[in-house]
Parts: sequence; structure tokens; C-alpha cells
Amino acid sequence: MRRLLLVLWLFMVWGSALDVSHGAPGLPSAPEFELVTSAGDAVSKTTLRNRPALLVFWAPWCNVCRKELPELASFYRRDKPERLQVLSIGFADLRSNVEAFIKQRPDVFVFPTAYDEDRWVAQAFKVRVTPTYVVLDEHGQIAMTHLGAGLLQNEEFRAFLSNLK
Repeated sequence: MRRLLLVLWLFMVWGSALDVSHGAPGLPSAPEFELVTSAGDAVSKTTLRNRPALLVFWAPWCNVCRKELPELASFYRRDKPERLQVLSIGFADLRSNVEAFIKQRPDVFVFPTAYDEDRWVAQAFKVRVTPTYVVLDEHGQIAMTHLGAGLLQNEEFRAFLSNLK
């Protein structure tokens, strides 16, 4: 009986350690999520599949976000590879504050933007810092996470982008 339990335990451990997705081996799969953008479009892990995506978690009160978001808008307009999708996700504040922040900066919010009600998506991605950038590969796996300022100078991110061109 002990031997049978040991075999079952080993099978369970091996099964949980194996990557059964169709993406790159060793990359964690992004959690399932669904949001609605300010334009009314539904965005989910499924709708982002087949193209890499950059998720940008930010809050209106975040001073670093206030500096980074215009830089990201400039990148989006000029340098973003065509295949890369960008989704900005406002959270950690009231919906009215997020919406007002977006409306006051139409030149910054040139990319799809959604509000994360009750922080469900941020919690699913284990976001604890603003801004947090999460890069998903075309298979919906988390290719990298960047906390705080400086995403556009991050060597890992730049290497990821160079593989998209």
C-alpha cells in the first residue's frame, strides 16, 4: 500500500511539473482573465492569443506611471512591432478616478485601456507594484515581468521585441 501511494504521489508531482501547454517549455501560463476596454471591446487571454501582448498595470496616483505612460504612448506610436498588442489596465483606484485620468490624457491613452474592477486581474497576475508590465508570448505564456520604471530600456524586453521584427 505504501508503494502504491508513493507511485501515485510521484505521478502527481511529475504531472504538475510537466508543461502541457503548447508554448515554450518552462514559461508559466498566464491566468485566464477578461476585461472590457473603455471603447467597449472585450479582451481576454483568449482574444490576445496568437500574438504577443504587453499588459501594463497602472494607477492614476502612481507618479512613476505618470512618467512612464507617455513614454509608452510614444513607443506605441513609433516603435511598437506590428505583431505586439498593448493593453493598459488601470487598477487600485476608483473607476471614476481611472476614467477621469484617461479622459484628461487622450494623447497618452492611444492603446486599448481597461479598468480592473476589484483588482481581480491584477491579483491573478500577482501584481503588487505600479507600474507592472507583463509580456505574454503568442501562446499566452508569461515571457517576462518588469516592475517599476524603465521597461523600454530593459534588455530582456528589447530582446523580446527584436524577435518580433
